[in-house]
Amino acid sequence: MISTWQKNIALNNDSNAFKALYLHLMPGLSKFAHSFVKDALAAEDIVADIFAALWSNRAELLKIDNLRVYLFTSVRNACMNYLQKRDRITFYAFEEMEVLLEPLGTINPEQQLIAGEMTQAMQEAIDKLPPKCRLIFKLAKEERLKYKEIAAILSISVRTIDSQLAIAFQRIHAAVDAHLVK
Repeated sequence: MISTWQKNIALNNDSNAFKALYLHLMPGLSKFAHSFVKDALAAEDIVADIFAALWSNRAELLKIDNLRVYLFTSVRNACMNYLQKRDRITFYAFEEMEVLLEPLGTINPEQQLIAGEMTQAMQEAIDKLPPKCRLIFKLAKEERLKYKEIAAILSISVRTIDSQLAIAFQRIHAAVDAHLVK
């Protein structure tokens, strides 16, 4: 889907394909940006600027192998630039980032109470994850990025992603088990 939009934008200057791409990726990119800058309006502005630059350089779109990774990496870099300009700080550690995750949905009304309690237990476990682990979990499970894509975005190894996700699943599983025992 993304690659089809990418081709239509690059080859046909298709504004409808661009709009579809924007609407598809903007929410996740904005949440990702917000996890860095902690300001919803600034995060949206950063993402909008990335998309404006993408449209301006649409003739070059076919040179990008994985547009989704390219956009997440661009947003990360733009956030770092924003923070440098805003705070005159050259580095932000993962420990200083707060990643907000949306609660998981429920299946049907009959299971709403149980699912709500389980969702709350899972969300509490996710919120207690170390920041780097929480960010990796969000990118892998909420944004459904591949390990190699996450590694490229965060400039870390695939092994680090694998181990951080193992930690996340272990802690979430333990929290859910503890909740079921109650």
